[in-house]
Amino acid sequence: MTNLADLPKDVQQYIKSLEVRYSALEERYQLLLYKRFCRAAETVDKNQGLLFDIEDPDTESLPDVEPEEREQIKSYDRKKPGRKPIDESLPRKDVVVDIPESEKQCACGGTLVRIGEEVSERLQVVPARMWVERIIRPKYACRKCEGSGDEDKHAVRTASAPASLIPGSITTPGLLSFIILNKYADHLPFYRQEKSFERIGIHISRQNMSNWQQQVYSKLLPLFSLLKKQLRAGPVIQMDETPVQVMNETDRKNYAKILYVACAWRSSR
Repeated sequence: MTNLADLPKDVQQYIKSLEVRYSALEERYQLLLYKRFCRAAETVDKNQGLLFDIEDPDTESLPDVEPEEREQIKSYDRKKPGRKPIDESLPRKDVVVDIPESEKQCACGGTLVRIGEEVSERLQVVPARMWVERIIRPKYACRKCEGSGDEDKHAVRTASAPASLIPGSITTPGLLSFIILNKYADHLPFYRQEKSFERIGIHISRQNMSNWQQQVYSKLLPLFSLLKKQLRAGPVIQMDETPVQVMNETDRKNYAKILYVACAWRSSR
């Protein structure tokens, strides 16, 4: 067997480093075994006797000690385990699941009487319900004079069409609100909404939704102007316009600004 002293110094140093590393790893291993399999807290065997027996009759009695004043600490609230109840404001629809009439007869010949009930609640959901709103405008005409008796008015009379945000389209305020809310509040792009509509048999292209969005924006510009006017009516406007690189292009400045506006205006009341 080769003696360690006969080896070169670099080999001796390498072997010593391995021994140090081995001892460190062994110590970690033993510590992990202790944490994994040994007791987490110190416990005393119930069969072990007391080291100091204060009830020894040979010992002198201790003097009376005044009771310590104790302060009651308010307990904290803990979350109640289990499922949270469903909001009471939601409407309820009862579904009665009863046993068959044949099982309501007892073996003694008597009829079973209802003594209570077991009630459990489940949450139902109905997907977005859509329907076609047909605008019917009856036409009226005079068969007697065929319109010649009142030349100031048309021979065929109909009511005016109701106002529409986008004339000539199938849109309604409810449909536009639904699409724009999904786009900007729920982060659903138009192509995903297009597929969602197709699943329920409605065909609305993403191009139409994009065009409707632009037209709604142009119609809401007066409202934006009023909001800006209200925003600038306050004494202080705080903004955070932090530039953020979007496309990560080195030769092109393509930034988006994170805009945070906090305003406060004095009440006129």
